Amino acid sequence: MGFGQHQTFYLRQQWLTKGLIEVEKNHRFFYDPEHFEILGVGKNMAKSIRYWLNATQLTEDKKSTKTEVVMTDLAKLIFQYDPYVKTRYTLYILHYLLVTEKNEASAWYWFFNIFNERVFTKQLLLEKLEQWVKENFEKEVSINSLKRDVDCLIQLYTAKEYSNQTPEDVIKSPFESLGLVHQTTGSYYVKSESAYNLMANILYITLLKYSEKHNKKEVSLNDLINGEELWGKVFNLNRDTIVEYLDEVRKYYPIIFTRTNRLDVIRLNTEQSWLEEMKVAYENEVFK
Repeated sequence: MGFGQHQTFYLRQQWLTKGLIEVEKNHRFFYDPEHFEILGVGKNMAKSIRYWLNATQLTEDKKSTKTEVVMTDLAKLIFQYDPYVKTRYTLYILHYLLVTEKNEASAWYWFFNIFNERVFTKQLLLEKLEQWVKENFEKEVSINSLKRDVDCLIQLYTAKEYSNQTPEDVIKSPFESLGLVHQTTGSYYVKSESAYNLMANILYITLLKYSEKHNKKEVSLNDLINGEELWGKVFNLNRDTIVEYLDEVRKYYPIIFTRTNRLDVIRLNTEQSWLEEMKVAYENEVFK
């Protein structure tokens, strides 16, 4: 499990790019005593950058005689086509990887895959998260760590009020643009559906990723709607929206959607990997 490892800092714009630039040059970069000065941040913020690189599966620790931090194949692909991580396309993929990473980002996994309330407060989040941790983990997690995760999660996804701030004061999270969490009135927040013109491709690629991770070629429609790490949970989509997207996905990608009286099944009819499909999308769709 992974709680409170972000040093209270939510992901900032350019952090992933800054980190990848240095990791590409030096796999031992984060062990350099001056690495935080090179990044232009404090020590704790540098730790946070390393955390977010790992949590979004852009880097991984490789252990031999000395531990190295290396770019994943995903990071190399993004570095080639979207080095500044500017497109919502890339951010949706990174969002999926973050919230399906149970070990590195346990609170994020819980919020999108387990927590079922659509409207909530921070206090409700904290209470439900604490309950889930007690029921599912033997090791005790401090309430302060959980509170920091709740605060960070909200800051990561919720658009902030910038009207009375100077540009220098604006500290945006790249995930704000996804519109997955909104603040309503007072202390209330709401989960919101994903909406994006390339959503069908995002859904197809994440289904490929899910298939590879869990060694499954088939999922039921109910799984897509209610299953952990799948469309309904990760992207806040309801049944009707998922069925609409399925019709669109079927037009362009090799999936078979079989509807019966007893069970509606989606089968992947391809051997292409999720990274191969993502590369095709970058080359043909994303930057048009």
